[in-house]
Amino acid sequence: MSYAASSAHRAATIATIARTRAASPAPIPNAEGRAALMKIADLLDAAADAFRSSTPAVIDGITMNEIPADAWFALTDAENIAANTPAAGFPVTLGQYVTRRQNIDLPPSLLPGGPVLIAKEGDLFARLLALHGHHLTATTTTEESTAAALEAAFTLHWKHARLAESEALKTDRPANRPAVPAAVEIPTPGTTMALRRAHEAYGPTVTYETHRRLPCHVSDQGATHAAVRMVSHHGVTIATCDDDSHRNAAAVAARELYDSLG
Repeated sequence: MSYAASSAHRAATIATIARTRAASPAPIPNAEGRAALMKIADLLDAAADAFRSSTPAVIDGITMNEIPADAWFALTDAENIAANTPAAGFPVTLGQYVTRRQNIDLPPSLLPGGPVLIAKEGDLFARLLALHGHHLTATTTTEESTAAALEAAFTLHWKHARLAESEALKTDRPANRPAVPAAVEIPTPGTTMALRRAHEAYGPTVTYETHRRLPCHVSDQGATHAAVRMVSHHGVTIATCDDDSHRNAAAVAARELYDSLG
């Protein structure tokens, strides 16, 4: 599938996601969020039409992956609406999903106040990164698999927005005011000094792969679970267990791992 056709499909898919969410019978999103979602959907339809009608340039037999001006303006307007309407629960980086950016940004970290909430955000980030890396930046996916990955990604963004809302109520701050920049991907640090230097270079929130297995602190069976990704907040390293039922205990295991590196 060509870049233009793929981008049009992605824009149309996300428009459907927006309209489906706006039609949800649940009290969330609120009226403001529903109206914003419908506007975003219309803009995504416009972007899809612009991609379908575009004629990419061909240089030396190579078709250029271009973003038509009308699509760019529509996506920019949609992102602005998402940024100004946190009740919509849509990522401000939605254009990156349409244009197949190679490194799709994570939402800004909330630095939730407590190990359970920190583990929840770490779990969401890990799942988003997995979707970004395996499905949404690849060039050989089918329309069906791309649509499924987009739906999964935007569900995770929705959950993160709800987490942001709950934290805003607790800390009495606007839900759309990020505490820190989004997590920055770094090579796996081998020591606490390397992790400290990464924080100094990139800020308070970094994420990196790990191949360790950590003990489960939920049951007394002594089982271990693969912790494939860490999310670090100023030195507190949070692991994400493969099993959803163990994610709230990940902060305890990760704290022990961080201490062991020192």
